[in-house]
Amino acid sequence: MSGEMPSESEMDIDSGHLASKAKLGLLSHTLVSSPIIQWILPARLRSKYHNDVIFVGERSLQIKEAISGTHLEEVSSKSDFDAYIMAAKVINVSTELPWEAQMRVGSDGADATLELRGGLPSQIMVLSLASKELVFLYYSSVAGQFTHYHRPLPSDVSTFERFGRNIAVEPRAVAVSASSDYFGVFILKTPPVVQTQMSEGQLDPVAEERFFRLDGDIIFMEFLYPKPEDGDKIILLLLVSHNQTTHAVCYEWNARQTLRQSHPRVTKRKLPPEDRLPTMIIPLTKASSFMLVTTTAMTIYKNKLDFPGQPTKYPLPFPDREQQRSPLWTRWARPLRNWLYNQKHDDIYLCREDGRIDYLGVGNEGDVENQAQLGHLSCDVDAAFDILDIGHEGGDLLLAAGNTGDGGLFVQKARDQPRCVQKFMNWSPVTDSVIVKPPPSPTAVADNIIGDRLFVCSASSFGRGAVVELRHGIEAQVGLLISLEELSGARDIWILPDSANGGVFMLTSDPMSSTILYLPANFSEEISAVDEADCGLDPNLPTLAAGYIQPGNLIQVTDRAILIGATIDSQARCRYELGRGEIIAVASIHGPASLIVTAIRTHQGIHIQSKRITPVDIGVQLSDIGQAIDLDYEPVCMTIQDLDIGTLVFVGSGDGKVRVYHIGGSAKSLLDMSVTVDNDDDISKAIDSLAMVANTNQTPNKVVLLCGLRSGFLIMLDVLIDTNNVNSPLDIRQSTIRHLGYTSVKVQAEGSIGLLTCGNGFWQLNCSQGGQASDCTIQRVWITDQNNPAYYPRVIHSFTTMGTENADMNGLSGSLFCVADGQLMICTLDHAVRTIPRRIDLPGSAHKVAYSQHLKNLVVAYSQTAFDTETDPVKRYTRPYIEFLDPDSQNPLGSSMEGLGDQRSKPWRPQGAAGEKISCIQEWTPRKGDEEYHFIVIGTARRNQSDRGRVIFLQTSRDSPTGQVECSVKYIHKFDGPVYSIVPYGDFTLMVSTGHEIIALEPKFAQPRRVRSARFSVLSPAITMSSHEPYVYLSTARGSLLVLKATEDKLTLHAYDRQKHDGLSHIHIGGQMELTLASSRGGRLSLLSENGVSETDKMMPVALCEAHLPSSVMKLISSSEPSPLSSRSHTFYGTAINGTIYRFLTLGEKEWRLLRLLQDLCIRDPVICPFTPRRRRQRNPVGHEPLEFKPTHMHIDGDILSRLVSYGSGHLSQMLDGGHGEEGEASDVKSGPAHDTAQIFTELAQDVLGELTNPAEAVMRWLKRLFHVEF
Repeated sequence: MSGEMPSESEMDIDSGHLASKAKLGLLSHTLVSSPIIQWILPARLRSKYHNDVIFVGERSLQIKEAISGTHLEEVSSKSDFDAYIMAAKVINVSTELPWEAQMRVGSDGADATLELRGGLPSQIMVLSLASKELVFLYYSSVAGQFTHYHRPLPSDVSTFERFGRNIAVEPRAVAVSASSDYFGVFILKTPPVVQTQMSEGQLDPVAEERFFRLDGDIIFMEFLYPKPEDGDKIILLLLVSHNQTTHAVCYEWNARQTLRQSHPRVTKRKLPPEDRLPTMIIPLTKASSFMLVTTTAMTIYKNKLDFPGQPTKYPLPFPDREQQRSPLWTRWARPLRNWLYNQKHDDIYLCREDGRIDYLGVGNEGDVENQAQLGHLSCDVDAAFDILDIGHEGGDLLLAAGNTGDGGLFVQKARDQPRCVQKFMNWSPVTDSVIVKPPPSPTAVADNIIGDRLFVCSASSFGRGAVVELRHGIEAQVGLLISLEELSGARDIWILPDSANGGVFMLTSDPMSSTILYLPANFSEEISAVDEADCGLDPNLPTLAAGYIQPGNLIQVTDRAILIGATIDSQARCRYELGRGEIIAVASIHGPASLIVTAIRTHQGIHIQSKRITPVDIGVQLSDIGQAIDLDYEPVCMTIQDLDIGTLVFVGSGDGKVRVYHIGGSAKSLLDMSVTVDNDDDISKAIDSLAMVANTNQTPNKVVLLCGLRSGFLIMLDVLIDTNNVNSPLDIRQSTIRHLGYTSVKVQAEGSIGLLTCGNGFWQLNCSQGGQASDCTIQRVWITDQNNPAYYPRVIHSFTTMGTENADMNGLSGSLFCVADGQLMICTLDHAVRTIPRRIDLPGSAHKVAYSQHLKNLVVAYSQTAFDTETDPVKRYTRPYIEFLDPDSQNPLGSSMEGLGDQRSKPWRPQGAAGEKISCIQEWTPRKGDEEYHFIVIGTARRNQSDRGRVIFLQTSRDSPTGQVECSVKYIHKFDGPVYSIVPYGDFTLMVSTGHEIIALEPKFAQPRRVRSARFSVLSPAITMSSHEPYVYLSTARGSLLVLKATEDKLTLHAYDRQKHDGLSHIHIGGQMELTLASSRGGRLSLLSENGVSETDKMMPVALCEAHLPSSVMKLISSSEPSPLSSRSHTFYGTAINGTIYRFLTLGEKEWRLLRLLQDLCIRDPVICPFTPRRRRQRNPVGHEPLEFKPTHMHIDGDILSRLVSYGSGHLSQMLDGGHGEEGEASDVKSGPAHDTAQIFTELAQDVLGELTNPAEAVMRWLKRLFHVEF
């Protein structure tokens, strides 16, 4: 029996009244920004002394600096444009113009007597935004932020077109055009004027503007280089297509005249048919010529458009026939050469979209004199390509990126292949995503699974797909990796600098012995092993503690002796043996104070003894400090700290207590306290490690003590110091507890930064935002290897860092030394928190991914393309494949690392027919009595076969000897229409979306087979389905959300969305209001309720909340982690095709009111939202709700509020007091005595957080927790 959808006329009725008065909001927050790089532009936006590169994304930009020539490190970023960036260029504003700008200005335009003001940027940047604005900006190092000037562009040129699609620049002017019919010219102020503005912290570079009209589509627009005899002319070239004919149009005017008064000389030339649609236009520095690049040739037009002869053509090499592709030449760049060479030559790099690069040499007359192929970049280049304007050992540094696949920084030397030295990871386009949720109960295998793991699969235009795990935190990139058998059992590591030669000693310890390795300065030689004769340390005993004391003394503490080695004077070495019956149990070294504190075990008991190292005439002397302190417990760890009240030793014990002792002339115990762990007696409270962090920007009367427990807990204690209190100068209070895993937590700290490990988890703790434990932020640290993007350390045994006090030691200051998986890794620890992808490459383009709880594997569908060159024309066959992938796989699928034997022994994998597409993957576990059947169900779509859809049942199991997944086809069910989605329903049923029908499918053993014949016809295919008995939820391609009800042998319509959108995905939340979150194309996200639906009116009420996002959410996924708001709130993730990941939180009315007030304040604040249009700032008074309910009003933009978090509670207080605003806006922030903004804020904050002494600080702490990202 079948049901029918209501007609369009039945759905197009008045929205009616809201079914429920309850208010629910939705908070959206960009968890992962899109990795797409539109442009990479070398630009000295901070000063002429910084080698900066600007990465321009879709809605943000980053400044990266070239460090050590071949590594780009992020310096700053800007993401508050609140609009898409349509075009970007760099403008030289230096009073010392480079050769290229001098040639463009002409012989008389450069004033060599003017000098650039010290420290000011030599360049500024111009952007065009989709919000119809032109933005000029630079980075002020004095203010520590971007300074910008924005100018509106015409908004009424066309309903569909906007200004800013094309931008051309030269030192005196900027040209901006729409896609057709209109362009404008902005004349810039002279560089000395702009430099003066920047010295005052301002920017207003535009002198005048003028707009022009022409008929046709503007394909390209560039300024040409004037010839020396042209004087101060500005030459603008446009390629305009109109009525299937392309013309080159040249506008030429004198720069000394104002733009309004000048009458540009317009020259027009029709281009031949073969040049009608070029892929590039390149202005050449010689003879005012330009080059058009098409699919087959390069054409040079000389002397602007005045050259009477025919243009010169040069053929382009054809694509490789074996590739059977026709990639386009899409990008070009001009390399850095010396001034004398540039007077007679113009060299050009050409880049094809498949990564091939050619080198062109253009002579003084504008002719191509030589052309050479340089090699391939092994990446897709259809977006960004440029050259860093610094040399590198006689080569060029190329920067490349594309919309698909990774980009990179390459070194290109003469007569050599380009070599990649740094990759720019790109996981777009995202075709599917899945969350791997942690197991429900802790096991030994799961001791390192903290929270959800997010995997996406990405496609590629050239068949290089991947499964990418998206992680958030701090990157530790492996620079040097050492594999030694001696490191397999290493449990501790110390780094000791060699002050004599500039290298470092690396001391590792296992339960039986120690290993000493030496790393020479600047990696000039290989790493070598060191014995006792070389450094004075003993490798035959396990090491308890090690350290470095100026000038050049190395300290090693073993269980039997204290050894003092030396790197400068061998006579300074000495060894202090303990007495008979004495064993050192625990030790700690404090280098700045030359202190060694040991806990010594004897037959009588345990005592703490402090010793100081002092230099003498020959060598050093080790002397006792104060009296020994007897202990009545077993110490496990200790740390030494210098505080205002003296030098203290903190000792952790096996019974979960922290004892504090004062070291000095009168050694004494100050206090002891116990840590508490949820009153669970089964959890070990033994403290395995101690460290201390402090906010270095504040007075040191507050510090935080970190306690790592053997049971996997991190305990954070607030240490309060009161120097005026003689009797009790120290107070310790337990503040925060964090469960990290199920093995020992190791902690280390320096300054305001702490590092901690548990299992294979690695974290960084930062205390720079405040002096209390509650102010500390914890972020994951992810170890990455550029040579193996899939690397994932399985066990981290030990770690340490090279302290900042050893900054002169061969550039290793701040480096992370880590022993993991039996290898020693020296890593560069990044400073910025960002997205860190882990990429598992596939031999084809990935389309679908799912996770099998039964197999603990990812199920991936990818496609490969093969060519039959024997036929004419050549035939192309694209087939889909299924593969099972371990989420922790270390190697790319099908790589040479697997070995020939492994590839031969790989089990059989299914593959589809040519032209078939896998549309969905679903794990299905039907049950019959006590029996369970495990299937992987695959839905496919075909074009040319009679049965256009198939549902394939794969029976899977894991082979015990090899651990590999084996599968076989159990059954195939064919359908007339293509299969779009599948969802399990009940114990035995599958609901299948095929064509324009929903069909119930049941196995033969299903009893009773109730819904076997159920069918339901829909107006458009259901591309996503979910089931919640007795309902089935559908996101249809043209009809938004539908809800069906299954009753016995039929499916009937239960409810549908009143608005027709192109549905993409949904998640049913349920609850009393029967909520469903649905996404559709155009970036729309709707929170819908089924309350009010009846048998006579199946239309859902108006959406409770509606959000309009920059990118469409292709898939919604529920999170297993609790919401940071409350137990009533729900957390979801949304993935977009451009690689953006959103997080969504449902809001109660109280939370929504508070966040809405903060958002209104931020929108009106020119610091947080500098690009908000003035009309939006003044649209609604702060603290007031609109008279008419609007679903969009219930959406909270978390990206705006996250900027407020970075400014802190002080900025929030100023906004509440009306301290920010533009041109008198501050007076409008408060809406009168009855609705005082600060009072409203206090009331709303107390409704959410309770009674508060400082509402601004409390709300800011709440926001930090709300937007803290860790996965």
